[in-house]
Amino acid sequence: MTRSRLDRTRRAVEAAASREGFALDPDQSALLDRLARLGDELAGARRRPVRGLYVWGPAGRGKSWLAGAFFAAVAGGLPAGAARRVHVYDLFRALHAAIHAQQASALAGPRPAVGQGGPTRGWRTRAAAPAAEPPPGPPEESAEPRPGTVDAAIDDLLRGSTLLYLDELHLHDTGDATLLTRLLRRAFEAGVVVLATSNYEPGTLLPNPLWHHVAEPGIALLRAHLDVVELAGATDYRALGGRGRAGFAAGAWLSPGTTAQLAAHGLVAPAPGSRAVVRTGTRSFEVTAARVDGPARESEPELWVTFADLAGRPTSTLEYLDWAARFRRWVVTDVPLLTDADREAQQRFIAVVDVLVDADVELVVTSAHALGAFRTAMPDRPDAFRAASRLQLLTERSAGLGPAEGR
Repeated sequence: MTRSRLDRTRRAVEAAASREGFALDPDQSALLDRLARLGDELAGARRRPVRGLYVWGPAGRGKSWLAGAFFAAVAGGLPAGAARRVHVYDLFRALHAAIHAQQASALAGPRPAVGQGGPTRGWRTRAAAPAAEPPPGPPEESAEPRPGTVDAAIDDLLRGSTLLYLDELHLHDTGDATLLTRLLRRAFEAGVVVLATSNYEPGTLLPNPLWHHVAEPGIALLRAHLDVVELAGATDYRALGGRGRAGFAAGAWLSPGTTAQLAAHGLVAPAPGSRAVVRTGTRSFEVTAARVDGPARESEPELWVTFADLAGRPTSTLEYLDWAARFRRWVVTDVPLLTDADREAQQRFIAVVDVLVDADVELVVTSAHALGAFRTAMPDRPDAFRAASRLQLLTERSAGLGPAEGR
């Protein structure tokens, strides 16, 4: 173990925290010690396999921030492209896109060698539509080429990687669970070290008891190759408000969303009848407005959309990821209590918050309900607790009250 390398990693992370105006608490500091040891083992090129790290715990404790700061500190010491960070939504989108490309290539003719160009290069590949992994079942002769296609896509995405950081790992879909198992198996066979953050202890991934068995092979791989560490401090730091006023944290929760409240945030509502259409692949969606050069804060493209248009119709993370890359400010209007929406709309809004936080896109919400009431009424849905925590980063403006950060 190289003390200077350990100290260098620790100092880099602590300096990043200082720049953002906070100091690590004891639990975070202990986790940093373990991360620094991982960085030392990665840089030391030891002959024995390096065990990765799976960090889990409640929302808002600093898991992703710490892992991200560590990743930034060690990535520069690895060969170019050897360290890769990917959010779980981008991971599965990239895998579906790569599989779709491999299948199309196989249908068109002889498949080229893995990694020879094409749209499978890189983690943020977009596809017109994802190719879903079929549910597990008995092997069929017609499905025999599929494992080779999936593994070829995974190998192309892993090529050249030494460290793979999976951020916000969660599973609620059997197809994703199957893909994760295949990805982990190929990664560990290739000697890739995995760092993961999650709100779920590995054994609670894909918690639905009817389908949990599908995730068990992947869970076994995580336990075999990663040390599991819990970060469970008493404080949800998002309850203290945002650390900065950029990206997602520059957003606001406006109740009820008057013209004056919008103006105080530098926004001008679109004129009636100015609806627009945004497209993702072959799909089209009507929204309130899609401004590339709007009247307010013109440097940032704006997407204006009602809750009903965003979550009340069949949109998906494929659209949210695409729109987050195109519009750096989202204004979502007329947001009800999620308990007053159907289950599909609830889950879509939760996914929107996840995507926008990861992409660090500003979110402005207008609602008849105060943020505290919205959070208190959060339904018992997968990952709702994480959305409730993240929304505290927004500045709240309520009628008759001044701005309250994260209230």
